[in-house]
Amino acid sequence: MMEKFITKRKKSSDVDHDAEEAVEVGSTSKKKAKKTRLYCDSYLSIGFTWCGDQTQPLPECLICKAKLSNEAMAPSKLKRHFTTKHGHLSDKPRIYFERILAERKQQSQAFTQIFKVSTKAQEASYLVAEIIAKNSKPHTEAESIILPVCSAIVKTMLESKAEEEIKKIPMSNNTICRRICDMSADIENTVITSVNKSEIFAMQVDESTDIGGKAQLLAFIRYVNNEKIAEHFFCCKELTEATTGQDIFNTLNKYLKETGLSWKQCVGICTDGAPSMVGSIKGFVSLAKRENSDIITTHCFLHREVLVGKTLGSDLKEVLNKVVKMVNYIKSRPLKSRQLPSFVHKWEQTILIFCYIPK
Repeated sequence: MMEKFITKRKKSSDVDHDAEEAVEVGSTSKKKAKKTRLYCDSYLSIGFTWCGDQTQPLPECLICKAKLSNEAMAPSKLKRHFTTKHGHLSDKPRIYFERILAERKQQSQAFTQIFKVSTKAQEASYLVAEIIAKNSKPHTEAESIILPVCSAIVKTMLESKAEEEIKKIPMSNNTICRRICDMSADIENTVITSVNKSEIFAMQVDESTDIGGKAQLLAFIRYVNNEKIAEHFFCCKELTEATTGQDIFNTLNKYLKETGLSWKQCVGICTDGAPSMVGSIKGFVSLAKRENSDIITTHCFLHREVLVGKTLGSDLKEVLNKVVKMVNYIKSRPLKSRQLPSFVHKWEQTILIFCYIPK
């Protein structure tokens, strides 16, 4: 135990070697209780102030800024350090060290004022980041567009002093990116905390490929929150290799373990009916049922509508095909898309007129 204690002291680069010797000499008895020494104002005459916790302060040299251990908080040990390291200053009066301490405090306050950001500026920075994230805009727009626009508006409508206050809002690219990540992590923690409080949950899982050609696994979760059913976006994980049922299960199972959730709490899974999802042997649903056999599986109703549309009767299918052609015709021509609202409005007015004509 003693060797471990001394080794720990040697690892600290801020502790002076003289203090280590004092610890080693004063700790020969294992049963002796450790004594906490407090700082005395007279130690300033020796060139020492204190830092750290007030209940267990550490002596700090004003000249070399070396921090000693609490066991070295004694006049004899402090004098030994000062005369050994700074003997040329041993004749200096107390006022000399008071002036050094005052200058250090003044520098620290000035440094804090320069880099201190007000609470309103922090709040404004988060609000800008929230607006950018909600509108799915690049985080670089805050520094390149929003900040110059706000400065121009405030300078025109208010005084130049207000413009200087606007410029104090931290809206650099890295700051906005960090704000968005912080808010995302906070939302994730809130959802996970609510799900953990609920005894059961259900998931809707789908795998898709983004515009970059990367496979993304999306999951939505539904759970009971304050006697109401709540639904939230759960996670989006990239499938780095294959997109088999085993890969999907491993990715989602790893995330559930990280969030403290269990498959035993899952009561239902909704999928699109792809082989990798509903395969009887290696499908995602089959692997999930091995963890919890009571899971109820359902098929997404949107995919059901597509399947039903393929098996319609000849009459209904002909009508559906015409509707699809009309929608594609209008959407593929910007002029027709602009004319459609006015045409619908005129048609509605015509119908209302015919409805009010007396018979």
